Amino acid sequence: MRRRTDDLATENEALRRTVQRYEALLGVVDGVVWEIDPRSQRTLFVNHKIKTLLGYTPEEWMSTPHLWEACIHPDDQERVLSETETANLRGKPYHVEYRAITTERMVVWLRDFTTPVVESGVLRALSGVTIDVTAQKNADLQVKLRQARAYSLVQHSTDVFSVLNAEGRFTYVSPAVKRQHGVAPDEVLGWHFAAHMHRDDLGQAQADFQQVLAAPETKTVGMYRQRRIDGSWGWTEITITNMLSDPHVRGIVTNARDITDRKHAEEALERSEGRFRSLVQNASDLITVLDERGVILYESPSVNAVLGYAPEDLIGHSVLEYLPAETHDEVLRIVAALVTGGAGTTVRPTFRFRHANGEWRALEGLMTNLLGDPHVGGIVINSHDITDRQQAESALKVSQRQLLSSEKLASLGRLTAGLAHEINTPLAATMNYLHVARNLVQEYQNSISNPRVTADDHREIAAETLTALDDAGKTTARIGEFIRQMRSHTRDTVQGVSEFDPVKLAGDTLAMLAHEARAAQVELHLESARSHLMLKGEPGRFTQVLTNLVINAIHACETVTRQRRVDMRFGLQGSELRLQVEDNGAGIPAEVLPKIFDPMFTTKAVGKGTGLGLAIIHDIVQGHFGGRIDVQTQLHRGTIFTVHFNAAAALAREHQRE
Repeated sequence: MRRRTDDLATENEALRRTVQRYEALLGVVDGVVWEIDPRSQRTLFVNHKIKTLLGYTPEEWMSTPHLWEACIHPDDQERVLSETETANLRGKPYHVEYRAITTERMVVWLRDFTTPVVESGVLRALSGVTIDVTAQKNADLQVKLRQARAYSLVQHSTDVFSVLNAEGRFTYVSPAVKRQHGVAPDEVLGWHFAAHMHRDDLGQAQADFQQVLAAPETKTVGMYRQRRIDGSWGWTEITITNMLSDPHVRGIVTNARDITDRKHAEEALERSEGRFRSLVQNASDLITVLDERGVILYESPSVNAVLGYAPEDLIGHSVLEYLPAETHDEVLRIVAALVTGGAGTTVRPTFRFRHANGEWRALEGLMTNLLGDPHVGGIVINSHDITDRQQAESALKVSQRQLLSSEKLASLGRLTAGLAHEINTPLAATMNYLHVARNLVQEYQNSISNPRVTADDHREIAAETLTALDDAGKTTARIGEFIRQMRSHTRDTVQGVSEFDPVKLAGDTLAMLAHEARAAQVELHLESARSHLMLKGEPGRFTQVLTNLVINAIHACETVTRQRRVDMRFGLQGSELRLQVEDNGAGIPAEVLPKIFDPMFTTKAVGKGTGLGLAIIHDIVQGHFGGRIDVQTQLHRGTIFTVHFNAAAALAREHQRE
């Protein structure tokens, strides 16, 4: 009996050690070990890792019927139950993957390795191991997403992706080949890459291919011309990579990008740069680049022809070294203003620059702030020599002054007879009044010792003498006023800008022209202005304009038989002052009208017109007063010349004349 008890103890100890070994083995299994009764679907055993995997304790798992089915994700439940039922009937080990939901409502991927236990054709038990494959599934998903993304990129890329074998023939071509070359991918398979390569690029393309082929996992980039399906040539940039050792590729991979437009743009840019470089190098104008301190960074070659310097003689020097000292502050102020004004700010200065021979040359320039332009990085000055132009303009001004004086003297010559008459008439009257006064004084002197002459007689003689002297004074004043008017009319036109009364000056001018008008039997009328009018300019130029217009009007009336009349009036239109000279003469023929302001054009007889009058007054009105002249004419009815003085010249004061 005792022996039996010892044997039983030994067996129990052995059983305990066996259980410990199995528990140890189960502990190292990376998964949940379980056993199920297939008839009741009751879990007979599950190890503690069920807690880590799904959040249930072994006791909860074994005591809750159908808990496994409840944990299967709803989207996978029908499939999993169907697959396990079918596999159980076969009685062979199998595995199934599915998603499960943990107690924390987390979704995990599981893989069950199941072994059915079949005895005499009857399923007696199910045992297996469940492992967590969530990380693997996520990794596989990422791989698939990357593959799908890469595939989509290749399929929809504008670049052509292709694979060549070691012989250089296409084994794969992406759909972009249709867009880039006009041929379907399937048609390209089997072609050699050199088949459509430009002959001038073929040698380089073959050398690049052989270079990559000789060295695994190397790459190179080349640009080649390839013929398209329509026969045209296009530029392609191709990246060639040796991936023969990659088991997923096993070929030479090429990435081809159409760069035709880019090449054409680069060529156009190169041509444009060359053209502008040539223009700059050969332009007659000077192109100078300064930094913000005024130091010369660049000088175009034309500086040699214009100023006698070689470009390298100026580069690195301050521009102030070549400018008059008295202009340095102004130049620095201009440069500072350009810098402060920012990108694109411009200014148009005129300055003097010292020629290599020491003389000063006048330059007119356009300065532009391009400090922010990465291609320039400075203040650009485009300038040209205007010395000769200034000298010519100065000579022209002298000539114009001489011409104005000549025309004025010509008009004065036409007035000479009238001037003599206007002076002689009051002068004769003055001499007569003085002769009467002398006789009266002589009579007074003779009567001093005569007892028959009374005091009343002396007073009468004195009164008559004073009257004669007063009359002589009046006629003398008329002569003085006429001389004043004549001096106002004939003084040099270049007498400085001032403010003057145009109405008063017009009255003086009409007085000068009165004799010529009477000789032509023309009535002159000056309509008085309602406002006190003032003009800013040179009075002599205004007088010359008015004289020419009135004389022309008088001459225009000489051929008509009706009463002849010339009217002159002033008026305001907004801030603009208008002067009108109207005659009722012959009018201007339509074929003549477009030429009346042309120099040297005249329809008057020889000696009566120079052909310069209207041309000169047109230049005076436009250039000096900033105005314009309009002409309205009707043949056999008369002409109206309207002179418009702009707002800057017209200083009309809106109050009534007294």
